[in-house]
Amino acid sequence: MRVYLDNVAVSGRVRGDLAPEVEMAAIREIDVAHRAGRIKRVTSQESVREQSRTRNPVVRAKLEAASAEVSVVSSDYFTRSQRQTDSHDPQLGAPDSGYPGDEELFKRIVGIGLMEADARHLVNAVVSKCVRFITLDPDFLDRRAALEAGCSSIKIMRPTEFTAELRAPTGLRRMRAVSAGR
Repeated sequence: MRVYLDNVAVSGRVRGDLAPEVEMAAIREIDVAHRAGRIKRVTSQESVREQSRTRNPVVRAKLEAASAEVSVVSSDYFTRSQRQTDSHDPQLGAPDSGYPGDEELFKRIVGIGLMEADARHLVNAVVSKCVRFITLDPDFLDRRAALEAGCSSIKIMRPTEFTAELRAPTGLRRMRAVSAGR
């Protein structure tokens, strides 16, 4: 079962600075579940891009050194405007992400109120068949009900909510059934 860690969770796990401490402890518990093979924690290139813009060189080096610790999904959703900005080539056409429905999903998520970078995280998680999206970002948490309604295959959770689900006697079985499409 795939569990997506957004950039707040990925960088917080490396920096050790998630607050409150109970959320940091939950991230460590997620790491343990991953190492035990109970879950597969992943992120996307969007986290890598966001971390590369960190201005503090010491923190950026720490993030880069730990970049291989969390798998990066193969999907990398780009909007047309982002491709043009990143490549400085105004002749580029529409994005070619190779996943049908990405553009519609992206527009729906942005329409709910997420900024484009956050929407890319969620599109990558959904397309990569993640069943949980772990975050402490209020932009996701404050819109959780609407986002989950628009992306019914995934649940948006705080680290502590996810670890409580993992610890529940039927939690992992239920999550596996969801990820198997039952």
